Amino acid sequence: MKAFLSYNSKDAVFASALRESIERDGVRVFDPARDTPPGLDLLARLRNEIEASDILILVVPETGTAHANAAFFEAGAAKALGKKVLAVMPDARGRQSPSEIADLAIFEAANKPIDDVAKTLVHALEPA
Repeated sequence: MKAFLSYNSKDAVFASALRESIERDGVRVFDPARDTPPGLDLLARLRNEIEASDILILVVPETGTAHANAAFFEAGAAKALGKKVLAVMPDARGRQSPSEIADLAIFEAANKPIDDVAKTLVHALEPA
């Protein structure tokens, strides 16, 4: 199982902790900030990794955050490719649920241990 982790740089600390926990549960995670070496064509790399992933995990950015639309664009691209999108809201404060993305599962992570959030996500990755 391979997941693409989409997030805004403002959520980097949360996203990094989530990625590490998901990886401990055996899921390979592509993190653009960690896994894209300088000098590569970033857009081509993102497109290829979204295509190669089984699922996209969206850390919902705060409304109005600079470059927040990039995360939603990645989630939309994944949906267009028929990928499942799971959204995680580190907290509900200042964040709007991305309900326009069909078949979206949203997980509220406020006041929950990151390992519990990761286990819930990994469980959602399993076939029904």
